[in-house]
Amino acid sequence: MVSGLEALVREIIDDESSGAAQLTVRTANLFLKLIEGGKPTMRSVRKLVKLLSEARPSMPSITNMAYRISQMIDEQVSKKVDLREAIKFAVSSAIKEYQSQISSVIGNASEKLREYAVILTHSYSSTVAAALEQCRGLRVYVTESRPGMEGRRLAERLARMGLEVVLIVDSAASYVLDRGHVDAVVTGCDAILDDCSIVNKIGTKVIALAASEMGVPFIVVTDLWKAAVHGISLEERAPEEVYEGKLPNLSSLNPYFEIVPSKLITSFITDEGVLKPSRLVKKIEEMWGHIAAQNKTSLRRLKTI
Repeated sequence: MVSGLEALVREIIDDESSGAAQLTVRTANLFLKLIEGGKPTMRSVRKLVKLLSEARPSMPSITNMAYRISQMIDEQVSKKVDLREAIKFAVSSAIKEYQSQISSVIGNASEKLREYAVILTHSYSSTVAAALEQCRGLRVYVTESRPGMEGRRLAERLARMGLEVVLIVDSAASYVLDRGHVDAVVTGCDAILDDCSIVNKIGTKVIALAASEMGVPFIVVTDLWKAAVHGISLEERAPEEVYEGKLPNLSSLNPYFEIVPSKLITSFITDEGVLKPSRLVKKIEEMWGHIAAQNKTSLRRLKTI
C-alpha cells in the first residue's frame, strides 16, 4: 500500500507546470484513491498526509489541504461515521472551502485591478490569470519566467481572452518599469511567511525591488491556504534546465523559489479584500492559529528549513 501511495504523490512532485491552486485541489482528490478498490484505514490516511506534507515544500497549500482533510476525517470518525464516507465528506467539504475562498479572491482582485491601465506580472498564477481575464482593456506585460517559461503560457492565455499582452524576458522587467510604462506589479505567491514576506518564483524579488525604487505598487493576489504554518523550504530543480553542457569546471544552479520581504509588498488582495501586511498577519492567525497551537509553535516564528 505504501508504494501505491508514493506513486500517487509522485504525480504532485513531478508536476512542474500546474500552479498551486490546481495542485491543491488534486491533493484533496488523492484521498479518494484510498477508497478505490479496497478498504481504507486510518493508517493509510496518516501515511498519505505525511507523504503530501513532504511532496512540495515550497507550496504550503498542499500541506494545509492534506492536514485539513485529515482533521475533518478525524471529526467524522469520532462521530462513528464509516471511514469511506468520512473521506468522501472531508474531500468534498475541504475543496468547497478552498474553492470558495479562491473565487472570492478572484472577484476582489478583478475589481481592484480595474483601477489600473497597465500592469506587469511574473510567473503563472491561475488566480491572477482568472482575475485579469475579467479586466477588459487592460494592457499586461508578462515575463517569460525562466527557466520553466510558464509566463509564455500565461501570455497566450490572456491574449486569447482579448487582453493586450506584451511578452518580455525576465531581465527586461526593470527596463519597462524605469520607463514608466507600468501602473502596478501584480503577482501571485506560493507561500506566505509569518511576517507576510512571500515565497514566489525566482526573479520576483528583483522585480519587487525595481517597483519599489520607481514607486510602483507591488500587489500580491493570494488565498490564505498558502500560509506556511508547517514550515517551508525552497525547492531547487534540475540544473540541466539551465545548462546541459558537460564542460569541466562549469556547473549550474537552478533555484525555483525565493523570498520577497514584506517591506517590498504594498498590499495583498485576499478573499476579504485588499489588506496591508499587518492586517494579513491577523487573518492568518484567525484561520490557522489552531494549527500552531497543536504544533506548540508560534505563527510569528515560522522559518525556512
